Amino acid sequence: MQLKADPSSEVKRAYTIARKYFQAGNLRAAQQAAEALLQATPQFASGRRLYADILVGLGQFPAARAQLEKALALFPHDTVGRRPIHLHMATTFIREGDMAGALGVLQSPDLAPEGDLEAGVLTQLGYLLTLCESHQKALQIFEAALSKRPDDPLFLFNCAAANRAMGNLERAEALYDRALALNPEDWEAYKNRSDLRKQTADSNHVSELRQQLQRKDLPAVASVQLHFSLAKEYEDLGDYPASFDCLQRGCQTRRKTIDYQLGRDQSVMSGIADRFGPGFLAGGDVAESQGQEVIFILGMPRTGSTLLDRLLCASGEVDSAGEPDTFARMLLRQANTTGERNGGSNVILDAGEDLNIGEVGAAYVRQLAARAQLAGASRIIDKNPMNFLYLGWIARALPGAKIIHLRRNPMDTCYAIYKTLFKSAYPFSYDQVELAGYYAAYRTLMRHWKSVFNDRIIEVHYEDLVTDLSAEGKKLYEACGLAWHDSVMDAYYTQGKGTATASAAQVRQPVYRSSVNKWHHLHEQLAPMQEILTQAGIVYE
Repeated sequence: MQLKADPSSEVKRAYTIARKYFQAGNLRAAQQAAEALLQATPQFASGRRLYADILVGLGQFPAARAQLEKALALFPHDTVGRRPIHLHMATTFIREGDMAGALGVLQSPDLAPEGDLEAGVLTQLGYLLTLCESHQKALQIFEAALSKRPDDPLFLFNCAAANRAMGNLERAEALYDRALALNPEDWEAYKNRSDLRKQTADSNHVSELRQQLQRKDLPAVASVQLHFSLAKEYEDLGDYPASFDCLQRGCQTRRKTIDYQLGRDQSVMSGIADRFGPGFLAGGDVAESQGQEVIFILGMPRTGSTLLDRLLCASGEVDSAGEPDTFARMLLRQANTTGERNGGSNVILDAGEDLNIGEVGAAYVRQLAARAQLAGASRIIDKNPMNFLYLGWIARALPGAKIIHLRRNPMDTCYAIYKTLFKSAYPFSYDQVELAGYYAAYRTLMRHWKSVFNDRIIEVHYEDLVTDLSAEGKKLYEACGLAWHDSVMDAYYTQGKGTATASAAQVRQPVYRSSVNKWHHLHEQLAPMQEILTQAGIVYE
């Protein structure tokens, strides 16, 4: 509890009541309790911060930050007291999706130099910088934290992850080894370590992973991480049957922990296509230039978006926002003000023609353009694959934006997704039938968008990229209005930009073709996927 002055027992009780309401999700009651608390004790810093959290829960971000500003004012000359409030402030910006706003707060003089910061503050600062895609600065912060606690497994893990994001793969592996030596139950560290490089017969962790899997009462989360790790290492060693056996076990265990119904996603996608045809989506009076700063890369995950992202960033004109959910949030926020009165089950679809799509686009551009400006770039990439769901709204809200649809062989795509352990996204990915069914629905929706916005969509094929990157890169640069220079061919994999995606290790080397048709190694085992795709009329050979 952060205090300006020692509160009375009565104030402590009032604070506890407000906090219990908040933790129970009763935000209105929590708000009333917090307001009463602050009216009686306006100089209670912890009360201000709790009220800010309540307001964030209610979606009132500016009001939340106003409370934090008042909390900061209670510590005009106390740098140590101000630090957690700055971090709290940055968190509200991140919750709102405003990464530029968060980065502005994280540059406060109160949070520098890092040598003066407590280890706990450094850890939280590094985490927030990572969420803002500021990987180089995050690495600097995590290294500083580790220097203060060199034998703390959590600090070792954080520093390893930051080094992985920045391409320092040998350093990352050494740090993961140290973390696991101190805490053999850091299950995620096993998977991250296996992903760092191609394992060899002389240097791998197969025996260690198998030994861990033999432990009694292994929790599900551990079984999933270890099976995915072992699947990756067996694949590297060329033992595809053993790899698939581990992969299937990991997927089955993971699937049991997820509440997912494919039919819901299929219904949403078919509903989008049915409701929004050329007549609705081609209209609007949005300025033709709106969104000209933005380049979208969308499609399915694991199709090469990080490669494409780095290729475009190598121009020197473009920065990457990573995979933000900004457009979807802006769309939902606008829909919530209009769709509820129509009573449908999907608020965005239900809002329909009532959506002020121009306002959605303008709000989106404000956030993304601010990030580009901070990076000194004139353009910015949004490579959230799931933006394909909103492509129609994107095309109408942002007439000036470039939209790249990245495609890959359907079976290679599905296999690559199936063998990737995602933190929380893509719940359809752990069952072959569900994954192929989702893919088929995605292809149907993309055919719809193509029929409506054919001239807006730039089609790029992964196989073409890895076959002749220079030729495809030049065509892509021209389509995006970027100036090509030969140094791009080295810069795309040597540039110092960080990435926290599943491809963090692969993108640090020149383009390769070894992933093309990799699914052929498991032709028989992947039969359920093939059957669904064949039924949908999708060609994958």
